[in-house]
Amino acid sequence: MLSLQPAFASEPSIATAAASTATTPTWSGCYLGANAGYGRAEADATDTPYREGPYAGMGVFWNDGFYDRISTDDGGLAGGVEAGCDRQFDLGGTALVLGGVLDFSLMNLGATGNSAISSNTRATFDMDWAASARLRAGVAASDVLFYVTGGYALANVDVRAFSTPTPPTSGEMDVSGGGTEGGWVAGGGVEWRFQPNWSVGLEYLHYDFGTLTATGAATFPPDAFPRFENDVTFDTVRIGLKWRM
Repeated sequence: MLSLQPAFASEPSIATAAASTATTPTWSGCYLGANAGYGRAEADATDTPYREGPYAGMGVFWNDGFYDRISTDDGGLAGGVEAGCDRQFDLGGTALVLGGVLDFSLMNLGATGNSAISSNTRATFDMDWAASARLRAGVAASDVLFYVTGGYALANVDVRAFSTPTPPTSGEMDVSGGGTEGGWVAGGGVEWRFQPNWSVGLEYLHYDFGTLTATGAATFPPDAFPRFENDVTFDTVRIGLKWRM
């Protein structure tokens, strides 16, 4: 009977170890989620030389050949949905998490700015949605994940430049550009897995859509082809809730 006691005494420690292993969290799997937060878009419209018409290549600008930059920005609520998958790896005792995510967000951002050189020249932008396909890479500490992310971005961005003549000004123009535009996105965040199938996170993303051109023929003079190049960016901070399968 005495010889059975050591074996019997060791059974609880084996069971405890097994239970501990079974409850160790893992970030491997796919998820669906929703997010909401604050976003701010900026557009810097620069008056550049004509590339069409009789003055193309001659360094002629809309506003009398002077460098003109019109900056506009707007902020507001942004929210959307996302879906992705993660895979956790053990790297020398460190939990490395790699994955990919697709997301789509709605917003209603737009603003109008005035030229500092000519008060009747204005530039506007409008953005109503943005989407991305991104990779994620991070390090997990049990139920908390810290990560960086980046990839390809799409957005619907419209840009416009126009003039509102005031006597004796005779020049008039109304040119536009943009549409569905591509760019890049990068950022990072932290995520907390508060239940086996649920996590909540805080994320920051910066989008850059490069240069969007608003150009075309002026109403008057007819040989003028104003060209405004717009550098458009978008930043967002958001909270997301994910259901992990």
